[in-house]
Amino acid sequence: MIKLRGAMGLGLLLFIATMIGGSVRVSRAQAKEGGVKLASLAGTFAGRGSGFLTICFNSGFTAVADCATAPNVVPFNSTLVEQFTRDAAGNSCGVFTESLAPVVGTPFSAAVNLRTDVGTSTFDPTTGLGKYSFSLYSGGTCTGAAFDSTGADLAATGTSTFVVSDSGNRIEIIYTSISAVTDAAIGNVAGALQGFVFSQTAIRQKTL
Repeated sequence: MIKLRGAMGLGLLLFIATMIGGSVRVSRAQAKEGGVKLASLAGTFAGRGSGFLTICFNSGFTAVADCATAPNVVPFNSTLVEQFTRDAAGNSCGVFTESLAPVVGTPFSAAVNLRTDVGTSTFDPTTGLGKYSFSLYSGGTCTGAAFDSTGADLAATGTSTFVVSDSGNRIEIIYTSISAVTDAAIGNVAGALQGFVFSQTAIRQKTL
């Protein structure tokens, strides 16, 4: 279905509007106790998120286009499930499967995409807020929190904000920015995404 799977896979990705939506707070008492720090967020997490975004297309719906000039602007709903690992330094690597379905006014059927989510976090234990900078790839593999980029194509970059609860066992994320990367191999055009809102909740499965 043309070269849109790459661009449509950007719909997630992961955490923008609620890495990413709900708001779970770390109490000031817990912060003063030093109970949650960046290193204590190390582990393997399972996450689920949802949201929406707009993807822009050319006049024939045969390729994505820059939203500044594109004649067709189509809203999509996005849902994903993800498994990722974080290390004590805040590095992470994970793989998510995303379903992306048009809302109205498009000839496209729903699509399923697989993406690798790689990034680095910072965390302020006094406020309970964390920041995450990430890159999304088509291809590549994770070994724990480490990323092997062999055969990987960069699809997008972005940022998110997160809060933690339950002694760091639960992470709520909201994505704050995302940008597509121009790459003909996966059908991407910079500026082809807009109106991205996404949130995700991740639960620790294993402590490292």
